[in-house]
Amino acid sequence: MRLAQALQPRTKALYHLRIHSRSPNISSKRGVHCRPDHPISPDPLHGTTPEHDAWLVLHTSRPPSSWPPRIEASSPLLRELKRKLSPLKGTVTFAYTPTNRPTNPEEVETEFEGWDEGRPEAYAATLYRAGSSEAVELARVDGQTDVRSLLVTKPAERQTQTQTKDEVHFYVCTHGSRDCRCGDVGADVADTLREEVGKLPSSAARERVKVSEVAHVGGHVWAANVLVYPSGDWFGNVRPKNVPSLLSLFVPAPNSPLDYASVTAHPLFRTHWRGRMGLSKDQQTLLYNESLPKDERVIAGEDDGQKYAIPFTTWDGSQIMVDAKPGQNLMEVAKAAGLPSIEGICGGQLECATCHVYMPPMAPVHPPTEAEEDMLEYAIGRKEGESRLG
Repeated sequence: MRLAQALQPRTKALYHLRIHSRSPNISSKRGVHCRPDHPISPDPLHGTTPEHDAWLVLHTSRPPSSWPPRIEASSPLLRELKRKLSPLKGTVTFAYTPTNRPTNPEEVETEFEGWDEGRPEAYAATLYRAGSSEAVELARVDGQTDVRSLLVTKPAERQTQTQTKDEVHFYVCTHGSRDCRCGDVGADVADTLREEVGKLPSSAARERVKVSEVAHVGGHVWAANVLVYPSGDWFGNVRPKNVPSLLSLFVPAPNSPLDYASVTAHPLFRTHWRGRMGLSKDQQTLLYNESLPKDERVIAGEDDGQKYAIPFTTWDGSQIMVDAKPGQNLMEVAKAAGLPSIEGICGGQLECATCHVYMPPMAPVHPPTEAEEDMLEYAIGRKEGESRLG
């Protein structure tokens, strides 16, 4: 929820808050469709990648058309891994990878049916970390996996892991049951990516590019969302016509090593760039602004120093005054001030409802979107007309 730029400086307190603790043509199999084409969202893209220093991808052979809207509600392992990774600035999701990551069926169960039958979950996985050009292939991730050791263990000390270099991995969100825009546009982009990879001049070049379909990553308003790893760059509002250009930026000439720029390198494909692994949202926005032409950079980065005082009331009745700037959302303001009970685990992507607050119905803010209303269904202690997400 962004603070209105038009609010006047004389406003002492805005409102009173109480903190509450395809394979080819796969799109035709999606089964969830809105319309044949979807408008491009005009909302700014830069700074919308959730902050993370590590990304764990669990590979499954079950296609996106069979995924439930909220996989985390069905997968105890996914919930447990999210809980373990969150304090380490890591995140986790599922990806549809039917053939290019062979596994031993006696060791790894990759079928979602195990969720309902109470069988232990285990998946082959890939781990990406900020600042590393390597993708760590894991033979098995289950409830006994020591997540912390995965992130801190030195390469020479790792077991049952392999390091993948000189590959680029494209992940396209095609989670149609979660949002039909991802099922429609995302599936078309995934198909086009596979087709364009098939046109690369040599088998060696084609083998260096992997295309997978990933479960909801946040920001379906910007579908199609394409995530490129190991660099960790996220792109939004991608359409099939954009695929050749995007692919050419990340796939080098045959027999040339992949050259991964530093975390702070200026973004490629800037008009579609959402952000990058290893950067905070402020750093993503700063990096984007630095990449703009000078005459645009001044406008994008200007700050009139205006601040507003916002009173928060905690669960025990204590009132805390917090300063906020135009453009910040309430979750960012609350977390920066160290207020209790505001976690914002998903980074403001309408994924978790852990920034739930109560707000007077007459507060001068925009009404909740359909996506916010949907996520509020999962908020603890929801109050009709008062519950909002920060």
